[in-house]
Amino acid sequence: MQVLGVSGNPQYAYHQPLFGYAPRLGFAYDLTGDGKTALRGGWGMFYNRLDGDASVHPLSGQAPVVYTQTVTNTTFDAIAALNKGPLDVNTLSVAPNAPNAWAQIGDMPRDTVQNASLDIQRSIGNGTVVDIGYTFNWAYNQNLAYNINSIPLGSNWPFNTGNVNPAQANTTLAPIFLRSKFPGYNAINSRAFIGHTNYNALTATITRRLLNGLAWGATYTFSKGMGTTAFNPVVPNNEAWNYGRLNSDRTHNLQINYIYDIPGLAKHLNAKALGMVTDHWQLSGITSIQSGAPFNPSCGLASGTAPDYSGTPDLTGVRCNVVGDPRANINQNNGNGTIFFNPAAYALAAIATGPNNSIVGPPVLGTQGGGAGNLSLPHYTNFDVTLTKSIALGSEKRVLKIQAQAYNVFNHTQISGIGTGMQFSPTTGALTNASSLGYANAARPARILAFSARLQF
Repeated sequence: MQVLGVSGNPQYAYHQPLFGYAPRLGFAYDLTGDGKTALRGGWGMFYNRLDGDASVHPLSGQAPVVYTQTVTNTTFDAIAALNKGPLDVNTLSVAPNAPNAWAQIGDMPRDTVQNASLDIQRSIGNGTVVDIGYTFNWAYNQNLAYNINSIPLGSNWPFNTGNVNPAQANTTLAPIFLRSKFPGYNAINSRAFIGHTNYNALTATITRRLLNGLAWGATYTFSKGMGTTAFNPVVPNNEAWNYGRLNSDRTHNLQINYIYDIPGLAKHLNAKALGMVTDHWQLSGITSIQSGAPFNPSCGLASGTAPDYSGTPDLTGVRCNVVGDPRANINQNNGNGTIFFNPAAYALAAIATGPNNSIVGPPVLGTQGGGAGNLSLPHYTNFDVTLTKSIALGSEKRVLKIQAQAYNVFNHTQISGIGTGMQFSPTTGALTNASSLGYANAARPARILAFSARLQF
């Protein structure tokens, strides 16, 4: 453990090249020569700064500068007794350190994003423009946390019989004795510039400028966001384990916006006083229709202690085995409501066992993919509407605006969660909670109304 800025050590935790080149290119071309059709495109390279809260700030307050030990409601005799008798690292008065560190040497690469787009725009008259395009976003050298003192797969007993705990039969040694890379330490969190994401989207937009009191627009995006946003060095292939859909991935996204100045009646009826009630109303809103967020079901035991599938505390739990198509054979008319995936398409991973429940096979990780999930929650449709009344107070400079806003104005149910935690019997392996799986169990907020009054002068 080295202290920055002391004994010849560098002052900073990491260093990056002095210069970062960020070229940008763009163009626009009139395809038809009449000013109504344009081909536009561009490409650029951009850099992100490291987040200090996630990377550098955790380096403070650590050994060998700072040691922290907490003892609550005990005596000196009890503290002295902690280290007597059989060694138990879980009760040592000074526990093994689990520091945050920078283990890299030399210049760190820059977290980089490359963005490109190509669009065709066409004016079709009446103040209306149509735009169809493609957008690409590629990010790389993203900063990911990982444990540089991890325990390899299959290290625990009984995967490795040499690591049995001699003080307690049928148990494995404490993790500190299995971390051979940096003995005497627990997990050591460091950083690696290996994360990457990509985003591809086809877009279509139509915009109508204000005409006869009405302006509106609609944008549709068909997209896919993928990437590797986590790093676990114990798995054989981190890309295969962690690459998948991003949390932000939404396949379809339609947004419609509009503003409409409602025609007044006072002028038509030649009743100026009536205009205080009937005139100067405006209706505006946004309608959203969007695919749901990605998710993966989880597999576990209904009771008892889950077995050690991986043989390392640095990869706890297990992913499901995918044994079928989770979108097939979905019964929509069973009386319990709509079900959104087929639990029969998943099975709990099984460990090969031998005599006396010994493990004779390799660690089991499950076949379900990585990322945020291979399935999607139900799509949602939402209507947000605003109604505004403007009242002139003697002149155009003094206006009182009374506004009513309605979010989810039709109070439409928008599902935000479904039952995904599958539980299997530890004795038979059968699914025990099928009645709750795949059904909606959470929703976005119901209708919300907000009222305001604003005086402009």
